[in-house]
Amino acid sequence: MCVAAALLLSVLAAHAREAQWSPLWDALAKRPDAKVIDAVNDKGEATRRIDLSSGVSFFLERHGDQITSTGIDNSGRGAVQCSWEIYVGVRSYTEACLSGEDRGFEADLDDAIDRMNDFIVENSLVPVTKSELQDAARQREQHVKQTVGGQSDDDRRKLCEANPIRPMSSALRSASHDSRVSILNKLLSVKRPPVKNPCL
Repeated sequence: MCVAAALLLSVLAAHAREAQWSPLWDALAKRPDAKVIDAVNDKGEATRRIDLSSGVSFFLERHGDQITSTGIDNSGRGAVQCSWEIYVGVRSYTEACLSGEDRGFEADLDDAIDRMNDFIVENSLVPVTKSELQDAARQREQHVKQTVGGQSDDDRRKLCEANPIRPMSSALRSASHDSRVSILNKLLSVKRPPVKNPCL
């Protein structure tokens, strides 16, 4: 029985290697800096792990005609897409709740987001334009402004204090300019696909 099961898993794994995933994932797997590990999960579904030399890995699972993917940044520099989400959230919060209180901090946020936009455009597996990223950031800012807009000063203060991004904003704001620049430089120091995981 165990021999039969092992043989079945071997056949399924071989099928997983032969099966095409998608033009995107197949092209990534063929890159010279990619290491590919094909397997089968406990549900008999084909899986594929693609490890890139930059420290980013992609985990794929095939569910019938559907493919799910998760990107993990193990580079030690941070997940760029996660950092972008945080910085855009902090910038939106700052504009809605603390606008004009710390111009230097606001300038640092704008510079960081601009540099991350350039990095994402250059390194994303799925093509994206800088204007698309800027539009997404503006929409986030408008949403936060609308949430606190039209409120009394007291209600606005309560909404700002309850905003889940507030602790991250406070932490970033309390860091020095040099520290913020150093963290950003490390984040963007190696070209790699921008992914969301691990995220805070």
